[in-house]
Amino acid sequence: MASQSIQSILDFKTTLLSTTGYTLMLTLVVVMFWFYNRRDRALLTLGIGGVIAAAGTLFSFLNLPLAPWPSLLTVTLLLLMFHPLAWVATRQMFGLKGHWLFGVGSAAAVMLAFALLAGQELYGRRVMVTSGSHTLYWSLILLQFLRERRQATPLGHWLATGLAAVMVLISVSRFGMAWHMGDPAFGQQRGMFNLFTSLALFWVTFCFSLSMLLISYERLLLQLRMQADQDGLTRLLNHRTFQEKAEGAFRRARDHREPLSLLLIDLDHFKSINDRYGHQAGDEVLRQLAECLRSEARHGDLLGRHGGEEFVALLPHAGRIEAYNVADRLRLAIGNLHPRIGEARLDISASIGVASLRPDEHDSLASLFLEADLLLYQAKHNGRNRVEMARAAEPAAAVL
Repeated sequence: MASQSIQSILDFKTTLLSTTGYTLMLTLVVVMFWFYNRRDRALLTLGIGGVIAAAGTLFSFLNLPLAPWPSLLTVTLLLLMFHPLAWVATRQMFGLKGHWLFGVGSAAAVMLAFALLAGQELYGRRVMVTSGSHTLYWSLILLQFLRERRQATPLGHWLATGLAAVMVLISVSRFGMAWHMGDPAFGQQRGMFNLFTSLALFWVTFCFSLSMLLISYERLLLQLRMQADQDGLTRLLNHRTFQEKAEGAFRRARDHREPLSLLLIDLDHFKSINDRYGHQAGDEVLRQLAECLRSEARHGDLLGRHGGEEFVALLPHAGRIEAYNVADRLRLAIGNLHPRIGEARLDISASIGVASLRPDEHDSLASLFLEADLLLYQAKHNGRNRVEMARAAEPAAAVL
């Protein structure tokens, strides 16, 4: 009696119809988000899948002008298509080819098996065919998320991974139950199981679409934060962000008596490049120099644009000798850069001032900057294209 009461409340078609509105609204939000971020083609693919799935739920409720069997085939195909499209969208989310041919071709193969192996009378077999296809698609989606975990966003990636795992478990349980019970026992004795697992499939796919939307939002947010932290031309840390990160590193090194060094790097005769080749050429030289710094820096070093043609590098756990070696390696790499501007191949060089932390003398990051700046000036004064790490002795005052 209780089972009949629950089943009357949770009539499958009526429940699907009531959730169609949610699906269409979510689809609209996903497509609108794609409209403002068109590089994220995964959202458009999910939107297409949502529209097709919503059409399937509507057609399952309405009486199509078709015989029962062709009508069931149509509805099943429409509901099925979301799953391969979710796999295509997952690949697109990670910048991979969508493999639309496999998605559409596999859906056609599933429907062929649905029609020929199951047929009108064998409900349990129909469930096995659809559940088997769901298991395949969502296993592929789950593996893709696990494989691309290096690209994981803070929340959305792992939420989608968990939902894909739940989809696999639900699909496997439906397949296993239909296999175990067989026809016609599965349709007669497992009505509630089928009802609740079918609804679970619907709601988990609904939540999966939300998680994909969250991934896109998180990526956009991270991109905006990165743009706020970076210099627009060189993509190194801008002055504000470098100062914030360097202050924390300086305090940690000073409190724990750990080595720390600061490098100020300035291109020699940069003004002549702008005067002779123009500011666009100068910008290109700065971009190439920044890329050179990135490729030569150690893991964990902070790199920033200090202003104009001056760059800065903070080297945690680097004492005087190691800092000098890093600086000289950077100087040689810059000298070997030879950036091309049109047909011209430029010879450039840099002067570098190296200041290493002495806790008893450097009470702030500003004092470390001041020493590096004085050493940079000394490198310029002594002929450029050199590294300076020790202050020259002041000349003695003339004796009268």
